[in-house]
Amino acid sequence: MPLYKLQDFYPNYKEAFHGDDVKALDLYTEGGEKIGSVDRVLVDEEGRFRYLVVSTGFLGFGKKILLPIGLSRIDYNAGRVFVDGLSKEQAEQLPEYQEKMSLTPEQENKIRIIYQGKAGNATSTNESDFNRQSYSYQQEPSMYEMTQQRHGDFSIYEERLIASRR
Repeated sequence: MPLYKLQDFYPNYKEAFHGDDVKALDLYTEGGEKIGSVDRVLVDEEGRFRYLVVSTGFLGFGKKILLPIGLSRIDYNAGRVFVDGLSKEQAEQLPEYQEKMSLTPEQENKIRIIYQGKAGNATSTNESDFNRQSYSYQQEPSMYEMTQQRHGDFSIYEERLIASRR
């Protein structure tokens, strides 16, 4: 399950977004506390959005964390992305994403376990029963699938991106 930076996967992605750019959005907790800003978007080999890379801290002094797309709620009108069930303190405890690192399936599984614990809805996805050969993002739609209700235009942009790429 290789992941790609959106701009590497499709350099003209802004055309599918009608000039909008998700990287301009700030990330807030459900309580309204700013955590950081969207720095990048990671997509799978089909072009489906899987993670937002969030730059935390002030003026780049902080770290980058991964947020599974399904846990976000995007409001383009407000220029914000909201994440439910995660506080600023919890975000600071998440592992740091390194730009040059290649995300392995095992690392992704650890990220899923952390978020499932934070949200209080742990499933059978734990380190001992993870099977990298059979795992797919569709097994956890609450973490990796977008809905029109929670993601609005962003889910439409994903479909345009996939169609444009093909």
